[in-house]
Amino acid sequence: MNDPHLDAYDVVRPVVIDSPKRMLLLIPYGPDEDICWTLPTVPMRSGETSRRAATRHLRKVAHLPAMRISPIIGRLSREDLPRGVQYILVVRPAAGNWPPSVRFALSPEACWWTTAELRSAGAVVDPAELLDFMDGYWEGWLPDGEISLK
Repeated sequence: MNDPHLDAYDVVRPVVIDSPKRMLLLIPYGPDEDICWTLPTVPMRSGETSRRAATRHLRKVAHLPAMRISPIIGRLSREDLPRGVQYILVVRPAAGNWPPSVRFALSPEACWWTTAELRSAGAVVDPAELLDFMDGYWEGWLPDGEISLK
C-alpha cells in the first residue's frame, strides 16, 4: 500500500559534496560497461520542502552529521512520470569535513568525483544537467533560489 504522506510526483536529489570540488555519486544500475552515475532520489512528503526532505533522508537514513544546504536549487521535470519535479540540492558539512564513513552511509558503491573527472572519463550521469549545474555552483555563476535546469 502507498504511504499517504508521500507525494508521488516530486522528489529531491541531494548532491553531497566535500572539498575541493568533489561530489558523491552512486551506481544505481547497469553492467560494468554501462554504469550510470546518479544521485539518491528521495520522495517528498505532501507539503514538505525540498530542503526538509533532503535533511530528513540524509539524517535519518544515511545518519549524516550536521549539514548545510546551499540556497541554490535546481529544478527539472521528471522523465519517468508525466508530471512531477525533481529538485537538485547541494549539501555540504556544516563545519570541517565529512567523516570517512559518509561514503558508505549513502551506499557501499558510492564514489567521490569531480566534474572534470566525470567528463574526462566520458561517464554517463543522471541527470545529464548535473555537471553543468555543479560547475555553475562552484564557479559562482548561478543565482540563489530555484532555477530551471532545462
